[in-house]
Amino acid sequence: MQIQSTKVAPEPRDGRIESIGIGFLNVSEAVTDWQSAGGSIDVIKRHTARVLDPWGIPFELIESCRIGYTHINIAASESEQLRNWYESNLGGTRITWKWDETRLSLEYDTILILFTPAASPVSSTAQRPIDHLGWYTNDLDRTFYQLSAKGVHFPVTPRVFGPVRLAFAEDPCGNWIELLEPPNGIISKPT
Repeated sequence: MQIQSTKVAPEPRDGRIESIGIGFLNVSEAVTDWQSAGGSIDVIKRHTARVLDPWGIPFELIESCRIGYTHINIAASESEQLRNWYESNLGGTRITWKWDETRLSLEYDTILILFTPAASPVSSTAQRPIDHLGWYTNDLDRTFYQLSAKGVHFPVTPRVFGPVRLAFAEDPCGNWIELLEPPNGIISKPT
């Protein structure tokens, strides 16, 4: 995750990156810690909580043996079509998410993307504090040409930016996806 002070992407049209999911061993303790650090609580359930950090960024806390970032929630008016687009263009494996079986899910190496209908309670955020997704690639040019051949729109084509090469793709809802090729193709994934 990268925290930045300026937006890169314009407002999406029919959906948004809604919240970041974090796993904790004990959600009740995490909620208490969250509040004492200045965060606020939106919804608490048995093993999950929807919270805001002091700056208004929404998070979904889940009780899990996997500690750390676990998922990204994307709310969309056509959540099934959006899930299908991500699967077709960025891969992933369909799974059933045990905390809410109604959400459509794709599992990737280190994170899940959950797709939620925009009218559901998890979609109550009026603002869009999460600007775009980031996606590593070992070969930006190859990825760009493959996705372009599938009709994926690139508002920002491949270019050098400091020590990296990057491009921005756009999903059907208008969410931007930063494709990033690190120096020398080196990608360090969390274990």
